[in-house]
Amino acid sequence: MSESDLSLSLSPPSLSLSTHLSHRLFPALKVSQPYRVVSHRGEVELFCSYHHTGRHEPEELRITLYRGMYGEQEEQKVCTSSFTNKNTAFQTEGEGERTVTCRGQFGPGKVNLTISGLRGNDTDLYRCAIEVLYPPPYLRTFGNGTLLYITEEPGCFTPEAQRRDDITGETSVRLPLAGMTAATILIVISAIAILLVHQVLQRKRRFEAIIPMTSQNDGRFDYGNFQ
Repeated sequence: MSESDLSLSLSPPSLSLSTHLSHRLFPALKVSQPYRVVSHRGEVELFCSYHHTGRHEPEELRITLYRGMYGEQEEQKVCTSSFTNKNTAFQTEGEGERTVTCRGQFGPGKVNLTISGLRGNDTDLYRCAIEVLYPPPYLRTFGNGTLLYITEEPGCFTPEAQRRDDITGETSVRLPLAGMTAATILIVISAIAILLVHQVLQRKRRFEAIIPMTSQNDGRFDYGNFQ
């Protein structure tokens, strides 16, 4: 075997060994997400996959879900939780005034997030941030983001829609009540008018039935004879 053939045969293994040593000495973390997920009854299932290159597999991680393309601010944080490879399931409430709930299941190379309590106006881009807390070194990486499309399910009302329905319901109740009140007043007035007309007619008939009386002096009493 010539020297050139020997160098060619040794070059691929040496390159592979160099890459392997580089990954062991300089760990890296990569996070990937699906492009788009559609909700069902205000709930979505989001898979945040990660690839860790290092000497040891991560034993303790933290996942944070942010809303928005450049969401790293506290007000854009949806939910966050830490977990270990022994305690793989977790559940946490939404940050701030949000009412969403995040449930998670940690598996080899991925975190399965289930987000519930979402509304139609929550449709947006959501990014997973995964942090390796242990073993060192500390690593933190964002995914490219997933468009969570939240559909409005029948019977699922937002507070604004609920208020509109309450106002409409109150109006629909008030209108029949107002109509019934007006009809009752009209019936009472009509009854009073009929009663008054009936009384007037009765009095008129009573006076018409009276025969006028005339003088019946037969001359038996002549006051002119008295002196």
